[in-house]
Amino acid sequence: MLRKILVGVALFGAAAAPATAQRQFHVGPRLGYTQYASETGIESGPMFGMDAMLSLSNNLSLGFRFDFARPVTDGTFFPAEMTFGDTTMLFAVSQPLTIVNYAVTAEFSTGGSFAPFVNGGVGQYRISQDPQVARGLAVLDDIALMVGGGLEIQTSAGTSVRLSVQDIIYNNFNRANLNPVDARFAPIRFPDAIPPQAPFHGVAHNIHVALAFSFTPGGQ
Repeated sequence: MLRKILVGVALFGAAAAPATAQRQFHVGPRLGYTQYASETGIESGPMFGMDAMLSLSNNLSLGFRFDFARPVTDGTFFPAEMTFGDTTMLFAVSQPLTIVNYAVTAEFSTGGSFAPFVNGGVGQYRISQDPQVARGLAVLDDIALMVGGGLEIQTSAGTSVRLSVQDIIYNNFNRANLNPVDARFAPIRFPDAIPPQAPFHGVAHNIHVALAFSFTPGGQ
């Protein structure tokens, strides 16, 4: 299903391009910070990425994006309790994650050396858990959507700096799948010592702010 969506977006973008448009290929790295939705139980942190775009006209581009991040979970969402005789110890259990997002993207820009733009994409997110502590699903994946905008500033011929803000949307996200605590160690004796969190299963909106560099291989 996802493959059909990606192919459809690519074919639509190619068909929509004017035959006389001068096509240019742009590629560049991106460094950003992602504030994950609080309900996900994932702590905010840096995210690295790469963008590749093909200009179909002066205003319309079609491309591909790849994101990589190594955040950790917020242990207060995953409490554990261990009892030794008359002593009970409470823990907030966190784990490192590997997050990869990829998507086909489309962008509309006003053009020029100082150009606002809006963009969006459809693809997939993939969250890999620490194999030493993961229970059940080791990998979580589903459809990801991206929507946002920003400003592109041309610094020289074929080179520009881009500032952007995006909502990276994780579909069908279930925080319970990130819980590394075995049911045997769920808080029983002091269940309210670490306030319990309401379950979350749904759509997660994660805000991504980034600085990117874009250049045309081989010059203009």
